[in-house]
Amino acid sequence: MKKRNGNVIHTAHRFWVHALAVVLFVAFQVSCDLPEDGDGDSESVERPEGWTEETHGRDATPDYAVVFDQDRVNRMDVSVSPQNWQAMLDDMTELHGEFGAGGWLPDPTEIPEIPPESFAACEGRESGDRCIVWLLLLPIPGTCFQAPIVEDPFCVPDNMDVPTLPEPDLDLSGGRDPVWVPCTVTFEGKTWRHVGFRFKGNSTLRSAWSDGSLKLPLKFDFDEFEDQHPEIRNQRFYGFKRLALANNGLDSSYLRDKVGGDLFREGGVPAPRRAFVRIHVDFGEGPVYFGLYTMAEVPDDPMFTSQLGGAGGNLYKPDFGAATWNEGLPVNEESFPKKTNETEADWRDVERAIEALHAPREDAATWREGFEAFFDAHGFLMWLAINTVIQDWDTYGNLPHNYYLYGDPSQNGRLRWIPWDHNMCLGDQLGLMPPIYLDMSDVGDEWPLIRFLIDDPVYREAYWGYVEAFAGGIFLADRVKARLQQERDRIAPYVVGPDGELPEYTVMPSPDAFESSLQELFDHVDGRHDAVTDALSR
Repeated sequence: MKKRNGNVIHTAHRFWVHALAVVLFVAFQVSCDLPEDGDGDSESVERPEGWTEETHGRDATPDYAVVFDQDRVNRMDVSVSPQNWQAMLDDMTELHGEFGAGGWLPDPTEIPEIPPESFAACEGRESGDRCIVWLLLLPIPGTCFQAPIVEDPFCVPDNMDVPTLPEPDLDLSGGRDPVWVPCTVTFEGKTWRHVGFRFKGNSTLRSAWSDGSLKLPLKFDFDEFEDQHPEIRNQRFYGFKRLALANNGLDSSYLRDKVGGDLFREGGVPAPRRAFVRIHVDFGEGPVYFGLYTMAEVPDDPMFTSQLGGAGGNLYKPDFGAATWNEGLPVNEESFPKKTNETEADWRDVERAIEALHAPREDAATWREGFEAFFDAHGFLMWLAINTVIQDWDTYGNLPHNYYLYGDPSQNGRLRWIPWDHNMCLGDQLGLMPPIYLDMSDVGDEWPLIRFLIDDPVYREAYWGYVEAFAGGIFLADRVKARLQQERDRIAPYVVGPDGELPEYTVMPSPDAFESSLQELFDHVDGRHDAVTDALSR
């Protein structure tokens, strides 16, 4: 009887061990069927039809060759429900007023008439130079003045006040980003569902909207709606989570954002990759050609892995306020909004860099060592050199925006400079801001990140070295003009002509503007080479 009870106990023991093993095996199989979300979700879901790990999965190897094709202009289709499309338009009306209402730039009729003699008196001179203007057959001494919305400096007589000029409205965001809605994206025969889709941008967004063009800059986030649709959790587009599409507004060539970004990256500055793409949108009336866009990777992984020291660091997109790097201004979510690690409300890395910049500079070597512990000064000087050679004025030095800072984990979180948005480069756009001189003589203490570094002999010598190396290499005139011509030939059929942009879906002033823009770029490249040669010979 005792042996029999032992057999019963042994049999029962084996039963429960076996049962437990079955439960664990089933649990393991269920967990393997789950998307990798890292949040403990235990509900099994089925991926959408057509999903592959190589094209849709989080761990896919980023396919730069497919997404940022440099040889052809790919087509991307976007489908959004009529209700969501209307919600996007209603939201834009709330942010920026009635569609086609105009008025974001100063009215040219509000600009006082300036005599041509005043411009002639300052030809070849700079703002602040003395001048003599002939009025009523009399020589009148004065000072050259560069107005924010007038392209060339003009002479203001000593006995006259500077004319009052309207100021451009620089607060173009509306106070928040436009609304996200879900859409379906089709590309190269594959489909991505429940993709986050919204309008983006500042000046290019508002100018297109106010001018009555629906060719608005766009942004995609491929897992924005994963909470509502668990089946697309951690969805990626060939390894990319987010993509930004510029509408090439305020640039009649459509080349500046693409070529400008390439020049920075090839010159040694971390910069997002870009490619041209044709966008068709179906908002309930069938696919409509919205025009040619420049698509860019958003600073994030995989860019951090491919060009910097890996992912995980703090990413900031500075915007006005303390983004000037002046001391005493609050460093917070308004001036340095965080794009990664948002839940960690700590800006100490930025604060330390600004404090180090403003530390006493009497002992220059000690100051440089302290500053470089928190900020990649030479990376910034390389950016400054390229930025000033090509003339990209819509950024730091004129306006405190259009750059990112990344705390590179491979450099103990040291902040590195990433440029963004180049539709104003390679020319003097709109006359809104004067260009920055190569010798930085026009840069005041209000831009301490430039002024303090250029005033230091070691950093100044490094800056001029970067200028010379870039102008004599990547920016050789024949090389840049050949690239501009090649890019132009590739995109022209999708901008003008029978397959070109439609009147209500373009930001092009006229086909003639596109035709003449290439020569303007050529002239600018030649002029910048002359300016560099002159500056280096002094």
